[in-house]
Amino acid sequence: MTDLATYASYVEWDTRNWSLAPRFWEQHTGLSLARCRALELGSRHGGLSLWLARCGAEVTCTDLHGPTALARERHRAGGVADRIRYAALDVTQLEDRDCFDVIVFKSMLGAVDGADRRRAQQDAIARMHRALRPGGELFFAENLSASIAHRYLRRRFVAWGQSWRYVTVSEMREFLKPFASVAYRTVGFSGAFGRSPRQQEMLGAVDRAGLDRLVPETWRYIIIGVARK
Repeated sequence: MTDLATYASYVEWDTRNWSLAPRFWEQHTGLSLARCRALELGSRHGGLSLWLARCGAEVTCTDLHGPTALARERHRAGGVADRIRYAALDVTQLEDRDCFDVIVFKSMLGAVDGADRRRAQQDAIARMHRALRPGGELFFAENLSASIAHRYLRRRFVAWGQSWRYVTVSEMREFLKPFASVAYRTVGFSGAFGRSPRQQEMLGAVDRAGLDRLVPETWRYIIIGVARK
């Protein structure tokens, strides 16, 4: 099995906690990722497209205005550029049907915009469901509303803390009802409070040592899962 240090290279923040996502996806998928057709939403620097391409997938790497130049550089350096194509894509405009074996996103749902943000997020998940082939899978890792402390500190110290709509576990369960099956876990508590990579590493290590298992599920700040159509 791939070690967590390698998984950490695919995520950008609080790597101790977020790097659990690709491992969870590999453990719970019923698909062979080799040669599958995959779509990454909200890619930014292309980390999960890199992971999927290294697994052998043919990947469409997207972000609202297209992935960054760094994404292309990472993919070239990783030797997988021939397996990846790039596009600008707003998930609220995703119109594909029965096209992809895998759709993946990380920390993207909270940015989905609309007059009714909750409904827009639910519609985004419904669009992902329609875009998957029968038996296809959605790999997701998203920020949760978490504890009162998380909500307060985000409003005070995170630039996008007031514009991001953080979902709850119960909302995610509701959004994922169109899928035939869902497996998920929640992780992370103190890692969210780190303001520097060193702080994130230290606090994430505390979470992985067992702190996040001692707090209620509703206090954890990441939900990771696989939903099968």
